[in-house]
Amino acid sequence: MKHLPIIAAIVTALGAGAAYADHHGDHAAKMEAAFKAADRDGDGTLDKEEAKAMPRVAKNFDRLDADKDGTVDMKEIAAGMKGAAKQTIGRMHDKAGARFAAADKDGDGTLDKEEAKAMKHVAEHFEEIDGDKDGTVSLEEIHGYMKMHSQGKRM
Repeated sequence: MKHLPIIAAIVTALGAGAAYADHHGDHAAKMEAAFKAADRDGDGTLDKEEAKAMPRVAKNFDRLDADKDGTVDMKEIAAGMKGAAKQTIGRMHDKAGARFAAADKDGDGTLDKEEAKAMKHVAEHFEEIDGDKDGTVSLEEIHGYMKMHSQGKRM
């Protein structure tokens, strides 16, 4: 089960590792710029009124205000976003794990080419993922492929 994050990544967007990193950096920069624009008094925090300029922050203000001082700073917002992302990833892992288990018709913990057809991205990259060339794809091979792929390398 510890490899479910890898399955989720394959199911959702095989090959998106570098694009994610670029997107994540862009998103962080946009978030910081929006925060600075919303911080009308320039004190490095947003009160509930200032937070209205950032609808997601305003909607989740009380949850984000970790120290309950009536304001949120970028650190609190980032921590809240990270927590929300973990929840989303957890749901994706559950779905991906179920898809892998459903595809593994013989229950041996691997997918052959026929079984892999149930997982489009695995099927499309089957030969690359099958590191030991035994005609099946294991969770470990998927993990290895994703690790290499996220580093911009090919097996």
